[in-house]
Amino acid sequence: SDLHGSAEASPTADANVVLEQHRKAREACDKLVDTAGLNGRDLAEALLDRADLAAPETGKAYTQAMADYERAIALVPDLADAYWRRGKANLLYARDLTAALRDLDTAIRLEPSNSQFYVTRASIQSWNGRPELAMSDLNQALSLDPENVHALTNRGLAYSNDGNNSRALADFDAALKLAPNDSGVYGFRAAARRQAGDEKGAKADDEKMMELWLKG
Repeated sequence: SDLHGSAEASPTADANVVLEQHRKAREACDKLVDTAGLNGRDLAEALLDRADLAAPETGKAYTQAMADYERAIALVPDLADAYWRRGKANLLYARDLTAALRDLDTAIRLEPSNSQFYVTRASIQSWNGRPELAMSDLNQALSLDPENVHALTNRGLAYSNDGNNSRALADFDAALKLAPNDSGVYGFRAAARRQAGDEKGAKADDEKMMELWLKG
């Protein structure tokens, strides 16, 4: 029998590989921070990498992540990326929308030409129940970078939530031209097509989504 094939198909094996990669990445960051003699921006970048790895965890690890973000910002107070990364952690893991918005406002003030910052702030505004502010940020992101797939996808979802299927579909189409293997966007477009009464197109998108998802 093909033992190699069955081992490859094991979700447990995949999970163990991911965990091992995560552990090695944390160890590498610890070495950089603690023993590599870095300072200034180089040390700040290493701290941010370590914080990003720990932020999805809870308890002591999350507290350590927040301390690393704080230390990085103290080292380089005008590093917009640091506020963005801490803001994302506050949004995704702590759901501290006030702190997240404050960080994204600072990131945008420091680097107003970064389209991804507006996409993240739009997500915060959506959670805050301010869809008009979210849409404004997504439009700004796309004016800076018309090929920002996250902005196109999120704006498509916003249009879809408003029942504006034609605009939603236009954004999902544009996103898939740029990222044709993004299974999630096929799922979103399937829902929008179904809302618009295009059951055949919706089924085709559902099938494509599953095909890509099973490929991993």
